[in-house]
Amino acid sequence: MKILMCHKFHFTAGGAEVYLFDLCAGLKDLGHTVINFSTQNQKNLASRYSEYFVEPIDLSHIGSAARFIYSLESSRSIARLIDRYHPDLAHIHNIYHQISPSILKVLAKNSIPALMTLHDYKLICPNYSLFTQGKPCERCKGGRYYNAVRYKCLKDSYWKSSLAGLEAYFAKQLRIYEKNIALFIAPSRFLRDKMISFGLDAHKVSYLPHAINLESFKPDFELGKYILYSGNISVKKGVRLFLESLQNLNPVFAVKIAGDGPLNRDLPALIRKLGLKNVELLGFKSRDELSGIMRNALFVVVPSLWPEVAGLSIYEAFACGKCVIASSRGGIPELVEDKVNGLLFDPAEPGSLRDKISYLVSNPFRIMEFGRNGFEKISRINNRKIHYEKLTELYSGLVNKNSR
Repeated sequence: MKILMCHKFHFTAGGAEVYLFDLCAGLKDLGHTVINFSTQNQKNLASRYSEYFVEPIDLSHIGSAARFIYSLESSRSIARLIDRYHPDLAHIHNIYHQISPSILKVLAKNSIPALMTLHDYKLICPNYSLFTQGKPCERCKGGRYYNAVRYKCLKDSYWKSSLAGLEAYFAKQLRIYEKNIALFIAPSRFLRDKMISFGLDAHKVSYLPHAINLESFKPDFELGKYILYSGNISVKKGVRLFLESLQNLNPVFAVKIAGDGPLNRDLPALIRKLGLKNVELLGFKSRDELSGIMRNALFVVVPSLWPEVAGLSIYEAFACGKCVIASSRGGIPELVEDKVNGLLFDPAEPGSLRDKISYLVSNPFRIMEFGRNGFEKISRINNRKIHYEKLTELYSGLVNKNSR
């Protein structure tokens, strides 16, 4: 089968790309042909299809407004790609902003069925995350996208938020995604239910959890030497809450923070203000480096304030045999079962995270027990074999239906 894989980045910018590149490699191993369509970038991985990649959009430039919503360059480039390689179906990932939904009409015109993996809340939320001004937000429910501008929910910018709101109105009015995508894949039940509650047809949303390549990780169930946070350094990820929860913690444990992001420059001053002498900032780490750091951790903390869709850092922690303390928001409780493979805390409850950290450092036998249970769960539910079998069933179903 020839699968056209459409995503706006062809380099690893976050969890969506980690899943995408693992998926492409797995499908190739199964004998499928994967045809990539993306944007040009000096960070891109090599691709034989790069001549069809489109130029990225500069969101700060007023001339980008039209392409932001509907890109003629994208529609023309993907039409040339289709004429050359004749894919059987298209698997859409994140095409917002940089590619635009213009390609969906081209796919439909060429009778190429399309399905889409939902990596975030973009189809119902202009800023992707159902989170603004430091807390979860559903103000745009019912198509009230003017709230995106009112609260400057995209990059704290009226201009960018206006573009995002306009794009949302455009997509909703034309129903361009609903009309041209046969199936939406949600990696968590929480995301599926949320999309349906915002108006997406329940019959077109299928739950399929992400998979992780366990061969890339080596579990270590022994007690590690430090508490670890791994991920984007941003407000919605709850890094500040994590650091504040370390104050007056007894006994004191070493803490490592791995990642990069908007708040990176603020962390040293915050650490000094809180009087924390046991925190080490590691900065960005490659995936290979990170797996080694994670294997030597005592446990991993995922303090998200936003409703996480799935949580790549939880997948990786479990694959390394590590226990997780995580917030109870979004799809996280589907992965972290309280007092089974980790602990859940309520970010809105003062002291909740500190109490969970204190409990684990005082009960090391629980750390190892939870770590083993986490590895067992990720091996059973999120392994590649099961994921690819179910995904290729969906592929075949769409191709067969289309041929009829």
